[in-house]
Amino acid sequence: MEPLILQKKAEVFLNEIYPLLARFPKAEKFALCQEIKQACYRGIRHIMLANVSRSNRRMYLQQVDAEWKLLLVLFGIAKEQRYITAKKLLEVQRKIVELGRITGGLMRKS
Repeated sequence: MEPLILQKKAEVFLNEIYPLLARFPKAEKFALCQEIKQACYRGIRHIMLANVSRSNRRMYLQQVDAEWKLLLVLFGIAKEQRYITAKKLLEVQRKIVELGRITGGLMRKS
């Protein structure tokens, strides 16, 4: 049941970035902010599917990994647009990379 650990960490990550997203400009609320949230939601959804599906577990975990990579790109864009600082970007990247490591470990096990 290791994906449950990943799911919990993904939920904590989502809760941690909400205040950060609240500081984005109003024009980005329904664009970049929404895409970041949706990537997190999709990641959590795929983790849940990986947890219940033995035959497709690897495929779902690959989709989770793709969502984490997308988040790295989206936060990079946010930094380039000066919505977040370089320090905040490094902090967020560190957390996403940790989620990616866990996902990679689960993929190797399946």
